[in-house]
Amino acid sequence: MNKKRFYSFLKNEINDININTLKNNKFFILLNFFYIITTVMLISSNLLKRIGLGISPNTLKAIIVQLQILTLLYLSLNFKEIGIMAALILNVFSQSSMIAIMIMENEFAYIPGIIAYTTFLIVIFLIYNFQQEINLKVDELKTEKEKLEHLAYYDSLTEIANREMLIKELDNLSALAKNNSIKYKLIFIDLKNFKKINESWGFEIGDYILKESAQRLKKSTADSDLTGRLGGDEFAIVVQRELTEKELNKYIRKIKRELEKPYKYKHKEVILNSNFGISSFPQDGKNSQEIIRSADIAMYKAKTNLDKEIEFFAQHMEAEVVMGIQLEDALKTAIKNEEFYLMFQPQYKTDGKKLRGFEALLRLDSSLLGMVSPARFIPEAEKNGLIKEIGDWVLRTSIQKFKKLKDDFDQEVVLSINISVVQLTDPNFLNQVKEILEKEKPKGFKLEFEITESHFISDQEQVIDVLYRLKDLGITIALDDFGTGYASLSYLQHIPLDILKIDKSFIDLISNSLEEEKMMVAPLIEMSHQWGVEVVAEGVETVDQLHYLEDHDCDYLQGFLFNKPLTEDQITNSF
Repeated sequence: MNKKRFYSFLKNEINDININTLKNNKFFILLNFFYIITTVMLISSNLLKRIGLGISPNTLKAIIVQLQILTLLYLSLNFKEIGIMAALILNVFSQSSMIAIMIMENEFAYIPGIIAYTTFLIVIFLIYNFQQEINLKVDELKTEKEKLEHLAYYDSLTEIANREMLIKELDNLSALAKNNSIKYKLIFIDLKNFKKINESWGFEIGDYILKESAQRLKKSTADSDLTGRLGGDEFAIVVQRELTEKELNKYIRKIKRELEKPYKYKHKEVILNSNFGISSFPQDGKNSQEIIRSADIAMYKAKTNLDKEIEFFAQHMEAEVVMGIQLEDALKTAIKNEEFYLMFQPQYKTDGKKLRGFEALLRLDSSLLGMVSPARFIPEAEKNGLIKEIGDWVLRTSIQKFKKLKDDFDQEVVLSINISVVQLTDPNFLNQVKEILEKEKPKGFKLEFEITESHFISDQEQVIDVLYRLKDLGITIALDDFGTGYASLSYLQHIPLDILKIDKSFIDLISNSLEEEKMMVAPLIEMSHQWGVEVVAEGVETVDQLHYLEDHDCDYLQGFLFNKPLTEDQITNSF
């Protein structure tokens, strides 16, 4: 140890001495007091000889020195830095006393003691260095432990708590609740369409969105609440405060607004929606597992509910989730066993005489669940990704069937096929369409893809680009269920549309006696014609509706008034 470092150590130790701490350590004080007493005895050893204890001064001195060295050694080893400091002071005190006596009495009998103390002074230096090395290793181990704990309990990408940390917190709160009336809320958050963006634009922008989402959550949540990432695009918040239902709703909507602000990365802008599932302790679960399960079920419900993006757990949801799982199993079985089939509903000119074409409609006769409505199984197929495989089958099968049916028509008809938003935003969709067209080589009919306004909630630029590429392949584009979705008119003007289909809910208004409700259909037709887009009215079922649409120049009609969906044989017999 160099001199500068040692003096620095002495200075720091003197500054750090806490008198109150020393007062409370009675054994430390006793050892120091014992040492001082033995030092006095050492100095007085010649005087003790005169008194006549029967022990020679040299023997007494040796015993005292050995006891003192043992005391110094004990202080150095057991009281860390403060012990070393005390040993140094006592050592210097002993040596100074001996040197003073030697000078005053011209006596050199203390020289062996001085040598022993000097030797022990070196030992103290060695002990200090050894302790410093041990402390350094301990600090390194503590740092490594902290790093490991951080890795164990914090997400490496977003630097917020991970799933393990959230579970630990929930376990702690649940345990405390046994002796205290503790209540808390667990909020699950899912970023809608994140997976598509990750697959379409790459993991770099996906990681940016996750990190930015985590920062927005930290910014918009209270300091007392724990924010964490469950994995993938799912986050969670543990709310430990007492909030009324109104306050909690306000809090969640504040977080939702923050998360749904546009994400700007380089030259791209992404808009994401979010779903929230909330569970409460103790009514929705008695421990962390039950609370997590309840929040997960509520979020699942929010993801599958088109009308509500925030769901609070309710007991009936569990049964609905089970039904969803059963439906997913039924869809997988249906794909494997070919339990899907197609119907085709005709579309006519408004006069009802000239055929325009057919819309292919998917049906499911499940061996597990029986007949299942498309309104039920298609959203489930979109959610779990099975719609890609099902959609591929629909496109191939429809073309194959119409290649056989084309000779039944005296004109070139349109085959209209519904395309899911999941398909359209799939990076491989265009290549799959090209591969099917090259293999099947459709002739004698025109191919049309129907999309809905939900395709434009996010990824507008990508969707529009894909639509233009489909047009280049000779496929016409129809916008289905117009008026029920969320697309803005500014975006619709940039879509390469050929057909706009007015939803049945608007057509039903024509039969209403209120004139202002009837008048909602006419402006839609007029606006479409101004864009150069033809109009198909869906769900036409009455003569009154037919006459109204004729009067307002609607181009085409589709509905039970003319024909229900038909099988291939029915098409052959009817046309």
